[in-house]
Amino acid sequence: MGKRYVIEKALNNNILQIRDGETEKLFIGRGIGFGKKPGELFEKNSVVDKVFVIEDDKNQNNFKQIFRGDGPEFVDFCEELILLIARSFHEELHETIHISLIDHISCTLRRLKLGEQIVNPFLSEIEALYDQEFQTAGEVCRRIEERYDVSMPEGEVGFIALHIHSARYNGELKNALRSNRICNRVITLLENETGRRIDKKSIDCVRFMVHLRYVIERAVRQEKIENELTDVIISKYKDSYELVLKIKVLLERELKTKNISREELAYLTMHVERLRKMQGR
Repeated sequence: MGKRYVIEKALNNNILQIRDGETEKLFIGRGIGFGKKPGELFEKNSVVDKVFVIEDDKNQNNFKQIFRGDGPEFVDFCEELILLIARSFHEELHETIHISLIDHISCTLRRLKLGEQIVNPFLSEIEALYDQEFQTAGEVCRRIEERYDVSMPEGEVGFIALHIHSARYNGELKNALRSNRICNRVITLLENETGRRIDKKSIDCVRFMVHLRYVIERAVRQEKIENELTDVIISKYKDSYELVLKIKVLLERELKTKNISREELAYLTMHVERLRKMQGR
């Protein structure tokens, strides 16, 4: 038997406002609100297909505002998309996705209706850095197209992938946006320094951007790594290391940190060396 909660009210057939002690929560799940009345008990157990919970007061208020503004039918459709995402990764999603993604899809549909052009300047970086999220976002966009008879621009796949990635981790979309922005600037720096274009979809560039993302995350968390070949790599690939030193300046400026070690730079040097070979130096 699962825990029981007192129902305050059913917003619709799929959304319940419940009371857990002194705390109010929103439960979202297929059919959980059907026929439910205030004061009744709701038991959250394994029989229910999937129930999402919104606990934060601010998130609850924002969700209710979206519910009132966009309507229950639209919100229910978006919740089906969120369920699709959760099932794709077999993991819990941060509750902010019920606000950020639904609001994003609503804004996108309004912009498309007005004939506005939607451009995503970080599309290549997003596809490289978040491949799994990108694939799932593609399915989300296909379902939106079928439901609303619209053509979702490719850039939208990237934007939705960012929302998915954010929900899978700490719910902070700004962190994913920061990584994409920095990766884009690093690639631009390398292209300017070498005078050659880099194919962002090439396997070497994808590996470089993925590694760079982890460099950024470690620098933010102030984590250190070991590299016994640091001196050998720096000595062998001097030209690439010179480029990496310029990347270091960029990273430290963007991240406002001095935590990027020589060991970290040595690994970056190996990736830059591969990119230069791909470019034909």
